[in-house]
Amino acid sequence: MHPFVNFLGLVDIPVYGLLMVVGAGLSWISLIILNKIKNQLAFSDINLVFLLAICGSIVGASTLRPIMHLFRIIFNWHDYRSMTFMELFYYATGEIIFYGGFLGGLVTAILACRKFRIDTVAFFDIAAPALALAHAIGRIGCFFGGCCFGIALPNNHPLAVIYPAESLGAPPNIPLLAMPLIESGYLFILFIILVIVYAKSKTKGISSSIYLLIYPVGRFVLEFFRGDVIRGETGFLTTSQVISAIILIFGAFYFINTRKICKIITKLY
Repeated sequence: MHPFVNFLGLVDIPVYGLLMVVGAGLSWISLIILNKIKNQLAFSDINLVFLLAICGSIVGASTLRPIMHLFRIIFNWHDYRSMTFMELFYYATGEIIFYGGFLGGLVTAILACRKFRIDTVAFFDIAAPALALAHAIGRIGCFFGGCCFGIALPNNHPLAVIYPAESLGAPPNIPLLAMPLIESGYLFILFIILVIVYAKSKTKGISSSIYLLIYPVGRFVLEFFRGDVIRGETGFLTTSQVISAIILIFGAFYFINTRKICKIITKLY
């Protein structure tokens, strides 16, 4: 629950950023290992799409919040017109969003696979468990940084944590649901499930479609227990819940029509 770690007494390194790098590295290793099970992709192709997808995810994670807040400011200008330009700027920026990174990486990976004639579904089948692993490690970074915290709980609750004053986002000295660790555990379990599914399935698209079915459900439910109020809302749902519902619908369609979708994608090349 400490946002920074000191390196050799010289510089403070953000734990969140450090664990993001660790997560990316382990996800790349898992891509290579999983690919060896079926040997459907060339090593160079995996590296190419992975690096491009990382770039796309960084752009997406950094821009989703400004985009959503821009629309909110435009359509509710009377609520924001008293704020200075810098206040609006800091309000609309400064936070990276997982779903933004997910969508940015997804679109970039699709375009890269299409451009370089790489088997899109085969890549996504190994990328799904790799993404779950990276995300699980990233959520541990959220825990140390103090973001994405949960709702307030009674004192001595077994699932409560108390953040220190130097926390970057969570209110200090208040028992809060350990939401980042709960989601991290959920994602580690999802990673194991997806690895088993990928190793045993004989049909392309199964592991990637199962990711699109399982993760959004868990994320939708966990959002009700988040305590950070800076997240966007659409009606009585959060922005992440709306995106989760859309992804779940697509995942269900993808899972039911996996063979047909794989054939259509193959014909595009």
